[in-house]
Amino acid sequence: MKDFGESNNLKNEKCGKAKTNVTADQLISSAFYYHSQGNILEAEKYYQLIIDKGCSNPLVYTNYGAINKQKGDIEKAIKLYEKAIKLDPNFVIAHSNLGNLLRALGKLKEAELSTRKAIELNPDFAIAHSNLGSILKDLGKLKEAELSTRKAIELDPNLANAYYNLGNVLRDFGKLQDAELSYRKAIEIKPNSAEAHSNLGSVLRDLGKLKEAELSTRKAIELDPNLANAYWDLSGLANTIEEAEESINQCLKIDENHLEAKLSRSALKLHQGDQSLFDNLIKSIHKDHPTTRSIKWVSTLPKLPELFFHRLALFDSMIKKSKKDRPFYEFGVWRGQSFKYLINTFKKGYGFDTFEGLPEDWHHEKQGEYSAEGTIPNIDGGTFIAGKFEETLPTFYSKPRPMASLINFDADLYSSTFCALNYSKSVIDKDTILIFDEFIINKYWEQDEYKALNEFCSNNNLSYEVLAVSYFTKQVAVKLIGV
Repeated sequence: MKDFGESNNLKNEKCGKAKTNVTADQLISSAFYYHSQGNILEAEKYYQLIIDKGCSNPLVYTNYGAINKQKGDIEKAIKLYEKAIKLDPNFVIAHSNLGNLLRALGKLKEAELSTRKAIELNPDFAIAHSNLGSILKDLGKLKEAELSTRKAIELDPNLANAYYNLGNVLRDFGKLQDAELSYRKAIEIKPNSAEAHSNLGSVLRDLGKLKEAELSTRKAIELDPNLANAYWDLSGLANTIEEAEESINQCLKIDENHLEAKLSRSALKLHQGDQSLFDNLIKSIHKDHPTTRSIKWVSTLPKLPELFFHRLALFDSMIKKSKKDRPFYEFGVWRGQSFKYLINTFKKGYGFDTFEGLPEDWHHEKQGEYSAEGTIPNIDGGTFIAGKFEETLPTFYSKPRPMASLINFDADLYSSTFCALNYSKSVIDKDTILIFDEFIINKYWEQDEYKALNEFCSNNNLSYEVLAVSYFTKQVAVKLIGV
């Protein structure tokens, strides 16, 4: 009946004093009854009759607003919430629901103001604290978002929505194990939450728990067969093009306008030898989309590389091709998730990171994002060097270092990646595999790791062979030619 995280108070209250009469009371009782039973059509009919009689009860407008939001009539819903607030500026639920709607529209600053007003009026309103956490997350204020969602849980330990929102915040923080626990708590309280199962699946995939991830994602689909994003996520767990294609087709069957799925389907067909969808794509309004540009770059390569759908599959394939008796190097460790996986094979690895987040702005990401709060991983076999690359690499490479089996570049920035490439040249030979974590798909991908690799090769009279690509994870693996 109501949206995830939306407040609705179906108390049977009278219309305003001037309009209170038996007929009005009966209409309101009927509207609230049908609304509580999920009979939206009947509830809507009664709400409109009540409003036509000049009702001045803000709850009627708020509940009717919730129905219109559910129907997709956003403009009318906003007007109804605003009318409720005009009738009673201190009506908490209207402020909260308006904030929730504004967030859905992407009007985050307005959503924050409206939700904070609800909290100002009722500091113990757990749902508003939870919703504020989601808004702050979308604004990139992760620390504030975590505080807000934890406040919601403190106020109401059984609020599934708060645990769900906290899981989303923790995932963005890179605290994947904590995010998993939070999603599981949301599911414990609300077992039929398809969204929580779906997001749990995504976190489990990122943690490398692929079988559990698939089970969780399929559970989300079982609970909501029309959850297009769950099918999209399922494609990111595929082991073959055919598996991915099946999931993407299901996604598009539900939502024919799912852009990521549409673009990816053209890539799958290209790798299967059918360029027709891609030819149409580059003539469409999406011709300049970053995914289209990424596919176009791949299409120009002398040979189409291997295609993978999840990070571990690409890692596993490159590990098989690598010199396993050598150590690996990683630039951009963050919380060590990839490092932990690679160390299982190579036993020895060198990790470089500030551990304090991005050393400078990265397009829309601000300096300090992706911080590990100064926490350096404690991983057997790992040697970690903390600090900016331009400060630590000259000293590190002033001594002879073993040749690299594999180097994982996850520094995001052009400047950091270019610096890492230049100093790593002494440990790279024809057998070394270079994996770039943010090479394609991002909005400005040509200005980041892609640019760093091409400039490095140009400056050193080198070229490269692309071994593997993943549109889903944005990874590209290469070998240098001419070293």
